[in-house]
This record gives sequence, C-alpha cells and structure tokens, in this order.
Amino acid sequence: MTKKFTLILIVTVMSIVTRFAAGETTKAAEGTLTLSKKSYQLAHAVAYESTTGGEEEVAVVLSAQPVSSEKLKKALAAEKEGGFGEFPQPFLRLVFKKTGELKHWSALGGGTTVGGSSDGTGELKVQDGHVVGKASATVDPSALIPKGFDVRFSAALVKSSQELPASTAKKYGPAANVKPSVTGVFKGNGKEAKLAYVSAHWREPFGDKPSMVLAFTEKDHSKDKKPDFNAGFGKFGSALVVSLHEDGDIFGCEVAHTALKHQNFSSIGRIKTDNFQFADGQDGPVDVFGETWEVKIKFVAPLGEIPKEYQIAESTETKQASPKSEESKPVEADNRTATKPAAPGLNAKDLALTKDATNVEYKSLVEQMSFKSKLPVKSACADLSANLKAQGWAKDGDDLITPNSSILNRKRGSAKLTIFVKPEAGGSEVKMMTEGLFWDGQ
Repeated sequence: MTKKFTLILIVTVMSIVTRFAAGETTKAAEGTLTLSKKSYQLAHAVAYESTTGGEEEVAVVLSAQPVSSEKLKKALAAEKEGGFGEFPQPFLRLVFKKTGELKHWSALGGGTTVGGSSDGTGELKVQDGHVVGKASATVDPSALIPKGFDVRFSAALVKSSQELPASTAKKYGPAANVKPSVTGVFKGNGKEAKLAYVSAHWREPFGDKPSMVLAFTEKDHSKDKKPDFNAGFGKFGSALVVSLHEDGDIFGCEVAHTALKHQNFSSIGRIKTDNFQFADGQDGPVDVFGETWEVKIKFVAPLGEIPKEYQIAESTETKQASPKSEESKPVEADNRTATKPAAPGLNAKDLALTKDATNVEYKSLVEQMSFKSKLPVKSACADLSANLKAQGWAKDGDDLITPNSSILNRKRGSAKLTIFVKPEAGGSEVKMMTEGLFWDGQ
C-alpha cells in the first residue's frame, strides 16, 4: 500500500500531501505545551537514557516535528559534554528518575525558553526497552511567562550504549491523489482577499536543504508553468508565495495584495512554523511600510517527486556512518516505521472498538481514528482490550491505565496500535494511531 504523508505548517496553518516510497512514522505522543500564552501540539516522542544529573535517568523529548537519528546523536553528544541538546522546536524535555517519578522539565518554543522547572507531576514505566508515561504542569495565566503542559507518550528507549543508525533521505513518490484546496483569511489594510487556489512545487535547494515553494492566488494558476514568479506581478490577483524547507522552516515570503500600496514585498519576520502541526504563526496584523497585512490559512496540496536537478547529493558523513545506512530509519516517535498490512489485511473500518462507540472519525491521511464511549476510562480500556484481543491483537509492552488518562499498545502480526484514552463528558474519548492497516475507501 502506498502511504500518504501530510505536512502541516503555518502561515498560520497549512498542509502538503505527498507520498513516500518507504512509508511514514506513526506518531507516539499526544498533548499540549503552553509557553507565553501560545499553545503547541506535540505529536512525536523519543526517550533515552541520560546521566546529565549525575545519576541514571530517563529523558523523554516530545516535539511537534520528528527527531532524526542525526539530531538525536548530536543532542546526546552535547549532553555528554555538559551542554544542552538541541531538538526541533517547539519541544518539551522531561527527565524522570529510574523509579518513574518526574524529576524536572524544560521547554523551548516561539523564542521562549524555560529550564530547570520542577512544578510538574508525571509518571513513567519502562518495560522491555519501551517507555510509556504521562506528565502535566498547570498553567498559571497570571504568571509573567505562563507555562505548562499536559502530555502522554509511548516510545522506544534508546540505551546509552546504543549506536544510532544514520537517517536516510526521504524517498518521494508520485503526488498523492488529493484535490488542492485553501481556506482562511488573507488581508491587506483590513481588506480581505480570497485565496482560492494553491499549488506546491519543488525548487532549487536553499542552505543545502531540499526546498519547496507554495503559491496561493485569487485566480486559477494551475496551467501556469511559473506561478510563483508570475503571482508576484499580480497576474492572478492577490497572492502569497512562500518558500520553505521540507521540515516547515520558512525562508522566504512574497506578499502581493491589491489593497496595499506596496503591492509586492517580502515579509518573513512574523511567519513561523513549528511542526507538521502548528499553533504558532502570525498573531494579528503586521505593520509593513505603514500598512498592515495578515494571513491565517489552511490548505492541502499535492506534492510529487523531487526533480533530479533539485535533489541534494548524499553527504560523505551519511555514506560512511554505517555499513547498513541504506536500510537505516530515522529515530522518529517511538522508532517504529510503517510496515506491511497485517495478514489477512485488516481494514481500518473493521478495527474492533468499544461496544458503545459513537462519533467514529477516520483520518486516512495520517492513519488515525477516534471515537467516544459512555464508559469511564478504565471500563473503556477493559472493553476495548477484550474486543481487540478477540480480534487477534496482543499487548505490545505494558499498559498505563489511570482514571484520568491511559495508553495502550497493541500488535497484530506486523500491524501496531498506540491508543490514548481520556475522560470526555462523563465518558471517554479514544484516539488510535495505527500502523499497517488498510485505509482504502476511508
């Protein structure tokens, strides 16, 4: 089955859809980080043994973007030298004692750094090289820097003696079969222009990284060979052209709005991305040359294979990092990559749920589903576990079950499930992140 990859980034919120030849990593974290009145959704987790505090600890980093092997290797090397590891922002770093209690936490996002904080609670369990846990810190809105979090995670544990593999470059295939669409707000001096068309294209590398360009226009530009160039000259009405790396880092933004006297100018200072899913971005109008403009849009656009002339040559360091580097996978989320569907090819719509499941929602692009139950968390977990067991699913590590939140891991052949259960309106809300299921027809 060809997999789909969804890249969501902000100008406030955007998404690109393409297909990878080698699949996609399943998210293994869920929760929110709040820093300086901004909230960030954290969807990926890595866990590793640490001795930065002079004793054996377990560090868990939750981030909006996946953490590659190279990024984790550099972070671990920096920590061994007494420094601080760098991870894709925003991120939350939790440090647990070997006994499972939360020792301290730190976070970085949107230019705000909070370190050495101890005003949080959490628990962590380690079993068979895997960790599951949760942590939270209440946000004080009256504080000078409001901060807090509420997260749950499930991740493979990287041992201190473990040699991490080198990450391989993403193998892009044909564009996903989706219809381009864009919605949201694009204003100049308070006057709104309707961006109705969007396209995504690869461009020449920038900063030795694969790069792409997004064109948003009022008029149809689908037949134009250079829409990003011509849009800046008003050929398609008001327009926005954004240049960015594949990790969501914006390095160029051209604004063309018919309500502005300076109808074409560059502006990137207030446009930010934090992950494949974002809550940061531009907050309110930005003043440029005495005029204002603002944008808050969401889009989906197909993106295909990188043309050969835009591909980055493999570095010598990557080639020599490991004799098996061609088969190595990034350390993203819980170090598990998407696999072939489990025999006999279970379809997502046939997955066992609780007996009273309602509001079932399937998200085929990210291979996730959710539903609600009238049962309390523990009862919902028991009912769901029994139904999954009857369908051939077995436990994959230890479950973390409490009245306030629970995490279940299940496997069936090569298919896997990471399940989050939390209270909702007197009952429960269940979110399931899947690997190896068929999503055809969802």
